[in-house]
Amino acid sequence: MRKKSFEFLKSLLSVPSPSGYEVGAQRVWCEYARQYADEVRTDAYGNAVAILNPGGTPRLMFDGHIDEIGMIVKFIDDKGFLYIQQIGGVDPAMVAGKRVHIHTAKGIVLGVMGSTPIHLQEKGKDRSTPKLHELYVDIGADSKKAAQRRVVVGDPMTFVDGFEMLTPTIAVGRGMDNRVGTWVAIEALRLAKEQKLN
Repeated sequence: MRKKSFEFLKSLLSVPSPSGYEVGAQRVWCEYARQYADEVRTDAYGNAVAILNPGGTPRLMFDGHIDEIGMIVKFIDDKGFLYIQQIGGVDPAMVAGKRVHIHTAKGIVLGVMGSTPIHLQEKGKDRSTPKLHELYVDIGADSKKAAQRRVVVGDPMTFVDGFEMLTPTIAVGRGMDNRVGTWVAIEALRLAKEQKLN
């Protein structure tokens, strides 16, 4: 793979962008697209469009979506724990112990997903996977007021997941299933432009 394309893919996969909060990743995509497109624009619905040869025929469209699953702060209890609402398909079985970034107006606040540990659960109670409403986020606050100084209800959060290579040819990264489509779309535009110039 071309080095510049690979670096763009890494940067695209590194920017948090839960559904409804895609602006950061959209900016990365648009900045890259401007190098190759005749026109790049966004709209009020969160769409980003790159156009090559706007008057040409036939017309082809490649699309993808840039969001990822995440959560939002729904409630802060008296002990300073945050309770969540999912954004997309969060699997409660997979999240206990995972670190999260809460995206606040003042910057990122680090937290960890938690649930009542097995040894503290009621005896005889079903110890199956906790439900989403039973999970909480610990940000190290010791009271509701302490937590509210750092986060507010409505702040979005994402899992702390970075881009990494599993093997020399296999990678993992946040929202990869979605964002690879946007990467392919703009790489196809780039290749079309290069063919046009040759």
